[in-house]
Amino acid sequence: MKKGIPYFLMILAALVLLVQNHQDVSVGDMIFSSLGLDPWIGSSAPGSTRYHLPVIAGLALLVAGIFGTVRLYRAKNPRILSWILLACIGIIYAYPLVTRLIGSL
Repeated sequence: MKKGIPYFLMILAALVLLVQNHQDVSVGDMIFSSLGLDPWIGSSAPGSTRYHLPVIAGLALLVAGIFGTVRLYRAKNPRILSWILLACIGIIYAYPLVTRLIGSL
């Protein structure tokens, strides 16, 4: 197995957890709900702090995946960080548009 595949899969899993469809529903929320888990943890009392698990997991996976990929491929391609960040931003902004187009078919 290639060395960079786990890092690529981490970035891909992070994007799956973080993107939202055209109805502003996070794919991570849908995954957690389908598994029977509440995506929010913490007290629901007014003024208390609640944490969104898909975002926490997604950001952790994204940072670890980007860090590993950049560390592994920077010698071969010095601009790898820029390309990864542009691709992630493009996917996050394009996903709602694609789901809207698919939903209108």
